[in-house]
Amino acid sequence: MPAATPFTGNADDFRLGETRGSHALEDLASSRDAALALARQARRSLRIMSRDLDARLLGTDDFVEAASAMARRSRHTFIRILVQDAGPAVRRHHPLIRLIQGLPSHIEARRVAAEWANEACAFIVADDHGLHYRPYGDRFEGTVDFAAGADAVQYRDWFDDIWERSVPEREFRRLGI
Repeated sequence: MPAATPFTGNADDFRLGETRGSHALEDLASSRDAALALARQARRSLRIMSRDLDARLLGTDDFVEAASAMARRSRHTFIRILVQDAGPAVRRHHPLIRLIQGLPSHIEARRVAAEWANEACAFIVADDHGLHYRPYGDRFEGTVDFAAGADAVQYRDWFDDIWERSVPEREFRRLGI
């Protein structure tokens, strides 16, 4: 397998479902740019597996705005988020929580089932084509592929299996008093 070329962050160079090839994510900036590009280009779905919603990656105004626009695009669009530990996101008032609360028919979050509670990786699958993968969810290094093909489908299917066995994340629910 050839080495991944670095991700440049220039969204004009990458098209979801079209631009083939794995690109290295070497730091927070490149990982954030790749996640944002996927969220902006997704038309139907985003599946996000995260340790704690990765505030520096998924909590930026740009990412939240892109996720909101994607979720509101159609009644058929959805964002599903699997999280291992909701505590840090709740304590820091992560902006995605407000989005989850405001668009519950389009954005859902679940706490991963116990058997995956210690899973090391984190990933995003966009429209069954794009794959943002980090082997260690507490780091930002990894890869992004905008036309990952079978790899994106494999991670989508794995995500969906975990999703079905997981429970709604109660920490993200709005408290009605």
